[in-house]
Amino acid sequence: MRYKEIYDEYNSLLTTRSDFIRIAATLKEGYISTKTISGKQYFYLQKKIDGRLNSEYIKEDMFPQIKAELQKRNEIEKAINQIDKQLSRLEEAVRILDKALYHKLIILRRCAIMDSMPINIRKKSLEFGSAITALEGIPASKDTEKMLSLWVIGQYSFRDGYLQILTKYHLIEV
Repeated sequence: MRYKEIYDEYNSLLTTRSDFIRIAATLKEGYISTKTISGKQYFYLQKKIDGRLNSEYIKEDMFPQIKAELQKRNEIEKAINQIDKQLSRLEEAVRILDKALYHKLIILRRCAIMDSMPINIRKKSLEFGSAITALEGIPASKDTEKMLSLWVIGQYSFRDGYLQILTKYHLIEV
């Protein structure tokens, strides 16, 4: 493949980005506010839920852990933003260099979005996809169904399965 180094770098960045997204999903989000009542400080975790500000009291012994989680989440979000900039630069360069490679990178990015999807949402996504294919009358192969069932529970990469299928039917060369 021409420009294999670029493809590999892009793929690596996407994998790192997906890993960061999965880690961030396990961490607290929002910010800490303080209130002083009768000379004593109280801490609250504040975040927006459905457009409304939600405030949750933080017990004194939990404050260091929550503060550390918020800090780690902030660092991860900054790293994701840096990766996004690198991905965009690579996409722009590849768009000029090689249109076919550009399309492969877009496929990788879309697969990474699927792999970044939280486990609890994957089942609904798969059910929706199955309903669409049933309407179209295009049944999935047993291998594809097995791959997707493993992806739903987080034991298989959507990217690996999708690229394997595209390669099998000679739709893409990896």
